[in-house]
Amino acid sequence: MLPVLLVLVLAAVNPCISDDDISVDKPKPTPTPYHDWDYIVYSQRWPITGCSQWKEKSPKNTCNLPQDNSTWVVHGLWPTKTGQKGPLFCPSALHFDPEQLRPVMKEMQDFWPNVEANTKPDSFWKHEWGKHGTCAASLPVLNSVINYFKKGLEWNQQYKISALLAKSKIVPNPQGYNISEIYQAVRSATGKNPIVQCVVDEKKQSLISEIQICFDKTLDLIHCNVTGALPDGEILTDCSRKKDVMYFATVPNNASLELEFDEFFGDHEPSIDTCIENYYLERELLKVYRLIKFLMWFTL
Repeated sequence: MLPVLLVLVLAAVNPCISDDDISVDKPKPTPTPYHDWDYIVYSQRWPITGCSQWKEKSPKNTCNLPQDNSTWVVHGLWPTKTGQKGPLFCPSALHFDPEQLRPVMKEMQDFWPNVEANTKPDSFWKHEWGKHGTCAASLPVLNSVINYFKKGLEWNQQYKISALLAKSKIVPNPQGYNISEIYQAVRSATGKNPIVQCVVDEKKQSLISEIQICFDKTLDLIHCNVTGALPDGEILTDCSRKKDVMYFATVPNNASLELEFDEFFGDHEPSIDTCIENYYLERELLKVYRLIKFLMWFTL
């Protein structure tokens, strides 16, 4: 029981986590009763890795990939309260209707596709609106379905991840890159601290998955750890620091992938003050666990 409890505690305090599984069959969390949030995490995903994750779940799964194979696609705009996850599923009279996206449907299919091809039509967009858009709508500029999705498309064109990386000569290849190179490429291009996330394949390779940048409520770009202060050499990432991160141009055959962190992180959003703080917190929790374990043995 104690090991399980410790794992759950560690999971709860570690904010370097990804958004939910794109599949929407899981039960929804209890709606967050407040529209209180501080900034937006804007996440773009490398669809090659996203497709690999999807195919790993079943050999029958297929993918929607952009015609331009250099395109990073939108995952979502996630309102975030500093030091917390969410808010999520905010009460709203605004309901998702795909007809509202008709004016931008071509752009949605090109730059905000549901990578998981054999799922319900529009399920990904409906999910993103219900979970995140309903909370973002408290901001006047994002106060409708069309405004929310148009802003995501606009940022996709304004902050083209492939172009930002290419400025530092980081392009898809089979050799991979040190995570610090990838991080600093985005940091240099934007002037702000991003978040970089990875998954791990069955060969224990770390694959680039998502790159996130952050905006305040005036939609100005900000550091994703808000203060911008990081210890020397530290970066906001869950990617391996010990081996190169792979940035594949095509879907690898060994499509058995797992999140860099455990599966129970899957339904959370980033809640970043700094990733580094949690390293020290986890060490303290381990000390507490060892003490409890000793006391249980001592009192037998």
